[in-house]
Amino acid sequence: MRWRPNRRSGNRLVINVAIVGVLITMVVLGVSVSARQERMADQARRAQHLAQAADQVKYRSADLNGWQNAYALDIARSMDGAADDSSGSRAQFIAAAARFNSDLTTLENLPASPDIRHIVQGVRSAFDEFMAVDRAAVQLYRTGRAADRATASALVMGRSNEMYGRIAQGCDESVALATSAMDTDFAGLEAVGRSTRRYIVMLSVVAVALAVIGAVIAEARRRADAERARQAQRMACLGQLAGGIAHDFNNILGIILNYTEFVAEHAEDETRDDLGHVRTAAERAVGLTGQLLGFIRHDAARPDEVLDGNAVLAESYALLSRTLGEHIALTLVPSPEPVLIRADAGQLQQVVINLAVNARDAMPDGGRLVLAATAADFEDGPPGVRPALQAGRYLEILVSDTGAGMSPEIVTRIFDPFFTTKPRGHGTGLGLATVREIITAAGGGIAVSSRPGAGTTFRIYLRTTGDFSDVSRRSARQAPRGRGQSVLVVEDEPVLGAGIARILAGGGYRARSATSGDAAVTAHAQDRCDLVVTDVVMPRMSGPRLAEVLRRADPTLPMLYCTGYPGEPPPPRPGEGHLEKPFSAGQLLTAVDALLRQVAPGGDHPGAPAGPPGSGYAGIVR
Repeated sequence: MRWRPNRRSGNRLVINVAIVGVLITMVVLGVSVSARQERMADQARRAQHLAQAADQVKYRSADLNGWQNAYALDIARSMDGAADDSSGSRAQFIAAAARFNSDLTTLENLPASPDIRHIVQGVRSAFDEFMAVDRAAVQLYRTGRAADRATASALVMGRSNEMYGRIAQGCDESVALATSAMDTDFAGLEAVGRSTRRYIVMLSVVAVALAVIGAVIAEARRRADAERARQAQRMACLGQLAGGIAHDFNNILGIILNYTEFVAEHAEDETRDDLGHVRTAAERAVGLTGQLLGFIRHDAARPDEVLDGNAVLAESYALLSRTLGEHIALTLVPSPEPVLIRADAGQLQQVVINLAVNARDAMPDGGRLVLAATAADFEDGPPGVRPALQAGRYLEILVSDTGAGMSPEIVTRIFDPFFTTKPRGHGTGLGLATVREIITAAGGGIAVSSRPGAGTTFRIYLRTTGDFSDVSRRSARQAPRGRGQSVLVVEDEPVLGAGIARILAGGGYRARSATSGDAAVTAHAQDRCDLVVTDVVMPRMSGPRLAEVLRRADPTLPMLYCTGYPGEPPPPRPGEGHLEKPFSAGQLLTAVDALLRQVAPGGDHPGAPAGPPGSGYAGIVR
């Protein structure tokens, strides 16, 4: 069998997680980049301050050089008082030297790279030597001797200019390095900003793309849910239509079965045999109708029903042999020994048919489908079963096909609700989920084995119970008889109502029939009865409404409701019973006797073995 996974929910979850991841990444990136930018900005600001300080020192060196040249010319011309600190050029030179020294000290105190610090130290050394030369020249000049003044002039015009050249070179190099460092830091800061903007744009695009994909998936999911809702609505309408058809059809079948039984009671052997064939055909029609309604109505399970596993499988085989198609070779292998189980017959057939239909879909070109049953004992419980089962004796029902098979990934998910590999519009993904639910509700388990190209095998395990002698005794047990109690039958189908009344009359009751609620109220007013057997749904007045009207005058009047509508019947109240249609004569007589005993527990209604009434059918599905 083939299934295609429906992963829209998983994809949506992955996309949501991815969007959250992108947003977290953007937050982390923003915090990290912000901290990095702050560090780089601080470094760039320090580099800028350094460059500005170096440039200021360079400017001061030019000012120093200008006043030193003016002062040196005065000495070279041997002007009186040229070396005095109060002379104009000498005073300006001293002030320029002080400013240069202050700015150089500021530059030295700023954090800088080793290269810049080494250059600044060279400038400091040249400046100190420059000032030492100046002091020596001043001392010589102030002696007044011509030789000393000549030497002072040579110092300020030669050695001082040499020292200034070193100072100027160092200032130029420090300015160049500081400016380069500043440009590098600012360039790095700009690069980080550009990278951050690029990453943010990329992550934003990814987030938007994921959001768009998520919206597309959400829209696809919404449409799929709407399609499933429309399909469910169509199925509900189909169920109502099929229920109405089955109701009318079972009315006819109930009449045929009951009156066939009535005729058979007085017919000759040869005629009785012919009527037996009619009865068998009608019972088969009842079974087919019941299966149809079971699939459409999703009847509640009755796991306490004791069934013959071989019989259930045989009924499923009979139905499938007419519906699967001639391209499927269907084989039935019953259990060699009778096996009893507790399960709901209709739903167990639904399980087998559901698996068989899936197998047919997996073999479009034809193949072989095997239905087999066998009893097996397990010391540790059946292997590979979901859910796990305890040790014991189990009925194993095998449904095996020669289809395309499934991969291990698909096998692990086939029981998930809404999981399907069928094309859109051809499957709801609820079939196998329903299968597992039914088997689990019956106390059993299911296992599956499959390989691509090697077909698929489902194994259903249900615990065995009892033995056939118990079933035989229950089948042979006769329905209890009445003791002349008055029973009013209310059925809007006159022929069927008359048949029910006839069964009750043959079972020891005084039976009357009415075809409507109003007629029943009139009949009860004229001659009160001990119990009312009524259909639930009737024109103008329903069965519960009829009970309400009748109990105004007789509050303890027992009411036996006959219904076949889908769903669980309401919890029985005192003096009420429910009988599901279609029912046999024995079931009807047993239900009537049980309800009369309930309202009269003193034992004034002793049951006695029933006689002629057989096991005819007397119900319809409403």
